[in-house]
Amino acid sequence: MTDDKRIDDDWKRRASEEKAKIAAELGVEPTEAGQGTGSIEPDPLFPVVIQQIAYPALMALGQIPDPRTGERMMDLNLAKETIDLLAVLEKKTAGNRAPEEDKMLRDLLRDLQMAYSQTAQAAQKAAAENSPDSPTE
Repeated sequence: MTDDKRIDDDWKRRASEEKAKIAAELGVEPTEAGQGTGSIEPDPLFPVVIQQIAYPALMALGQIPDPRTGERMMDLNLAKETIDLLAVLEKKTAGNRAPEEDKMLRDLLRDLQMAYSQTAQAAQKAAAENSPDSPTE
């Protein structure tokens, strides 16, 4: 686990050095380049990336139809994997997101986790109702 932190710190250090180098090449102060101000500018592609990752989870939870077939599906394993992927992205980009990006990611992740929980409970209840001979947990 300490290796992960060391690698992460090394990456951040190199990124910071690269930002300073670019700022020097452009002839601007690092604060003008967005470094050292404590504020992070939102990236217009960040919401697109998040939506592209979240889309399979929405399909797997049956909330939106599959664009290929037009049918809704239920794949709780795919939904969980996708939600877990977003959680990793949230953790690994912490401190590197603009406030609106942070809110968007946190809200989406919370909503997907809630939808997953509700869908899984409903599926478990439906399975229990359809097989009365099987023992319930």
